[in-house]
Amino acid sequence: MYQIGVLAALEERMEGASLCASDVVVGVSAGSWVGSLVANGVSPAELYGTVTGPGSAAHDIDDLDLFRLNLGEMAQRLATAPLTLLDALRDFYENRHETTLTDLVQVLGHLLPSGVFSTDGLGRWVSTFLSEPGRTDDFRKLPRRLLVVAVELDTGETFTFGAAGTDEVPISRAVQASCAIPGLYRPVRIGGVDYVDGGVRKTAHISLALEERCGLVVCVNPIVPVRYRSPRQLPSLGVRQRGPVAARGLPAILDQVFRVTLHSRMQYGLARYRRDCPGCDLVVLEPRAEDLPRFMTRNIMRTSGRSRIAEFAWRSTMAAVDADFPRLSRVFARHGVALSPPVPRAAASEAPRAARLLVQESSPPRAEARRSVLRLVR
Repeated sequence: MYQIGVLAALEERMEGASLCASDVVVGVSAGSWVGSLVANGVSPAELYGTVTGPGSAAHDIDDLDLFRLNLGEMAQRLATAPLTLLDALRDFYENRHETTLTDLVQVLGHLLPSGVFSTDGLGRWVSTFLSEPGRTDDFRKLPRRLLVVAVELDTGETFTFGAAGTDEVPISRAVQASCAIPGLYRPVRIGGVDYVDGGVRKTAHISLALEERCGLVVCVNPIVPVRYRSPRQLPSLGVRQRGPVAARGLPAILDQVFRVTLHSRMQYGLARYRRDCPGCDLVVLEPRAEDLPRFMTRNIMRTSGRSRIAEFAWRSTMAAVDADFPRLSRVFARHGVALSPPVPRAAASEAPRAARLLVQESSPPRAEARRSVLRLVR
């Protein structure tokens, strides 16, 4: 949801241009969901209206069904549990002088499913949405290049759906694979190969954009470490959740480690790409760690707080563009895109201009820009 708010704000500032006119769209993890829609010509303003409005019967965001239990595999594992336990105990007994308790626990791990949830609901939502007139679930029929990144589980190699030779897979299936967070979601099997979240190997995969010879790369990253500098800055979520991160339990610790790992990898990659590709402009849009609201430090996969997340992203992106306007306006101008100057806060609206026009059954202006890429992560 954060990516949608950012894109809506950025497009609001682009005079006479649309992000739907980007030459290449690269989607990783949840960014592949947003990217698949933008590549189909769905404007960020329309998406913003969808996530902040009540929704419709055809494609209500709540119908994404991101927490559909992986019941089929759970039942299968449960049915084979007696045999698994017998094999584990027999192996432990026969090799009791060499086998440790850790070995036994590892064997018993076969009782657990490959993921608690499945991405089937997400795949159906995307397939239904892209089946509407003017849209397509086929990479080959898109007017622009869409690349969706996943990782082959058995080899650990990056796999790019939508590239030459891999574009026969439906977009909705590719999005499923790219969003399959290991442990949380069951790997997605396509053509006999199991795939997991595209962020496992790299956070941003900006190299794909550079290989397409894009001069302007816009990267949207919603995940940054949470910074608690003093007790006064800690969210008041109950007695057990006050104090340092370590005092808030294992889930909070793992969430912070997850955020630090992804963000540090991306920062390392950005430094390298800027050094190796000085002729390419990289624009990264992400929240300031100090400004993260409470609802963005909780479950990042939930959709119930979508309105607040999208609205926060829109407002914070507007503020970020205002604060860095001299530099950003020069960067975008080099690629034929003009950014509108800052306006007084009192005169600023609370919703994207194009979203307001859509309510009036109008459409925002569109114009082609020089070759550019839209990068969406998480």
